[in-house]
Amino acid sequence: MGPIWIYVLAVGLAATGCGAPAGPPGSFDLIVATDKPEYSLATDSVARVTLTNRSDRVVYLPMASYLVYERLRDGDWRDAFAWFVVDGVGRSFPLDPGAAVTDELQLRFYLPDQPGTYRFQYFAYGDPAVRLLLPIEERVSQPVVVGR
Repeated sequence: MGPIWIYVLAVGLAATGCGAPAGPPGSFDLIVATDKPEYSLATDSVARVTLTNRSDRVVYLPMASYLVYERLRDGDWRDAFAWFVVDGVGRSFPLDPGAAVTDELQLRFYLPDQPGTYRFQYFAYGDPAVRLLLPIEERVSQPVVVGR
């Protein structure tokens, strides 16, 4: 019965990704894109932002706040704000190779009378225990302008 138990444990660890070392951060290929480069508080109600996993490896998003917007102020990205929280079982959920997740920011609700330059930042990890945070360059959108 001992060898069967070891086999079951090994298969279970392999299936959940436990024990598998995360690769170097440069081996991931993510793209963060918005549906528009500019938004108007007067005419646009929603900004859509999409994280696409173009790599051949799974990326993990934490069960919590995995996306924030930041405002450019005095040359620095500040005021990071998460507008939703994901709840579920486990520390993270996978974004498989080739998969994408799209989120929507209600502009009039979260940015009323706050025109400016913003970017979106995902918290994406290379392991299911959310210990290997991927480089910020792979996790942020291009700046977008929000006008009146």
